[in-house]
Amino acid sequence: MNNIKIEKASPSDAYGIQSLTIESSREMYKLCGWTEEEINNHFPLEKAQKAAEGLEKGIANFTDDNILLVAKMTDDNNEGKVVGCCFAEKHEDKNTIEALYVMPEFKGAGLAKELYDKAHGLLDKNKDTYLDVFSLNSRGVGFYKKQGFTETGKKTFDERFKGSNGEMLEITEMILLV
Repeated sequence: MNNIKIEKASPSDAYGIQSLTIESSREMYKLCGWTEEEINNHFPLEKAQKAAEGLEKGIANFTDDNILLVAKMTDDNNEGKVVGCCFAEKHEDKNTIEALYVMPEFKGAGLAKELYDKAHGLLDKNKDTYLDVFSLNSRGVGFYKKQGFTETGKKTFDERFKGSNGEMLEITEMILLV
């Protein structure tokens, strides 16, 4: 991955991060039974732009407890294109991995591991790290298990992830103990 660099996100990366999040989430929604039309309606381009504006402000106000790393292309044709990101936070009593996304065409190339390792390296080494992952995301669950995470047994559902068939994406909580 010579043509990718990982760095701390800046407000100008917000739209690229939102676009990546939307593109990466589409497969999970398909697993939940959402139709292509539902997915397109839920993720219109205008939504990415509006969400990016909020994210820009959020990134500008980050503290040392907020870790947002981006993987960006460095080649001439795609200079600055965000192809991966990892968002983690330090809390008083724990660490959390809030999001880890990689563009579909970069999955399996080690980019997620590199992003995770760099973000995790910035967290408090004396605290357990928690994350939520869609239960149907077997690739994600397997990835986190390889990093040492175990399932806590806590499962949740979120009405926001309900498809037209009534099915919702189950969310699994995982933990990495110190």
